Amino acid sequence: MTAKRFVTRLTAVTLAFCVTFLFSCAPKKIDVDEYPGFETIEETETENTVEKNTIPVEDIVENGGMTTKEFEEFISIPDPFEETGKFQFYPEAIPECYARQYRENPKVIYVAKQMMKAVYDCKTEFEIPPEYQLNYDETYNAINIARMSCPLLDACEFGTLTDNPLVYSVIYNPKSSYVLDEEGNIDEDQIGFTQLNDEEARKMVVDFTDYVQTIIDNNISKDDSDMEKAEKIYEAIVKEISYREKRQYEEQHYFYSDEEIAEAANSQTTIVEDLINENATTQTRIALFYQYILTQLNIECMTVTSSGAYTSQGIERLDNEMNTTGRNIWNVIVVDGKAYNCDLAFDMLNYEYEKSENPNYEPVMKYFGMSDKTRADSFNVLDRGNLYIYDPTVDYSWDTPKKDMVPECKQDYK
Repeated sequence: MTAKRFVTRLTAVTLAFCVTFLFSCAPKKIDVDEYPGFETIEETETENTVEKNTIPVEDIVENGGMTTKEFEEFISIPDPFEETGKFQFYPEAIPECYARQYRENPKVIYVAKQMMKAVYDCKTEFEIPPEYQLNYDETYNAINIARMSCPLLDACEFGTLTDNPLVYSVIYNPKSSYVLDEEGNIDEDQIGFTQLNDEEARKMVVDFTDYVQTIIDNNISKDDSDMEKAEKIYEAIVKEISYREKRQYEEQHYFYSDEEIAEAANSQTTIVEDLINENATTQTRIALFYQYILTQLNIECMTVTSSGAYTSQGIERLDNEMNTTGRNIWNVIVVDGKAYNCDLAFDMLNYEYEKSENPNYEPVMKYFGMSDKTRADSFNVLDRGNLYIYDPTVDYSWDTPKKDMVPECKQDYK
């Protein structure tokens, strides 16, 4: 049987219909604060070759029409404590590892930022300037990096209007439900679709940002070093959020029957729902959540994945989880030019195990700030050529993701 591949959301077909219906009238245009247009410098001939070759690097226009200096400013994240001394969200914060993948096409980053800003503002549509219009593949990439950058966008769908590709629509927490007929096929006449109304969407955004704000306010101060902030947030997550196993068909790329498609669609949740409703989530999602908080704190953090060999840790639930897969997902943080491996899932399951034996147990964070050598004691990356920045759209057994983006972790933090 031919596999049916669903790399994006299961709601895509239904969503396309709903967007067309909801926005069939003339769209309301909303002004967007736009980043200054990309600078293009025309090179002129000069006989002074010495002077030409000594132009500062930051003033050289590279691919994408932005100077190095402009691009660095474009992807920079402000100090979240600078203005008030208290943590302030920066809706457009994209992890550096994602932004740099689109150095040659920064308009993808620009549109991703506008998507993120629109969701924080609970908008149902927004408009971009003509010079930032994207084609299908570029739009797909913008949505993907926006979702990986902010959990709120995991609960949203985006589409452009057929009569105006500069206007994007936003649907909050769309859900499709499927019913099978007697032959086990999806009954297209009974496909259901729900979404949040304006009030519900705003509540989702407020609940999530309050959740994150509480974690940050209760655990760090503006005077902490970046490494102290990273460590304290890590410990708070270990103590306050529970580990949830993946449900059947969750994070799966291929479905072999309508029954599998229906089961996956009818049981799907988002990161936001996991955290707000259950205070528990999966290995992949907890790594993305940690990446999100550290990015908001202007600390470089990436979610990484690799195949490798797991070494039993003597923790039943962890061993059972890891012995059934040859792939692991964790975080690498970079502070003061030094990189460290951090595996929240391992520490969460270790904490759960120890706490069941001793209710007063405090996490020792065994898997925080690991060098590559220490990382290998629990999960050995057999080949750095198979160590990648995590991307949910990639099937690592089939696709070829970008390589050589994960820095070496040369020493332990402690």
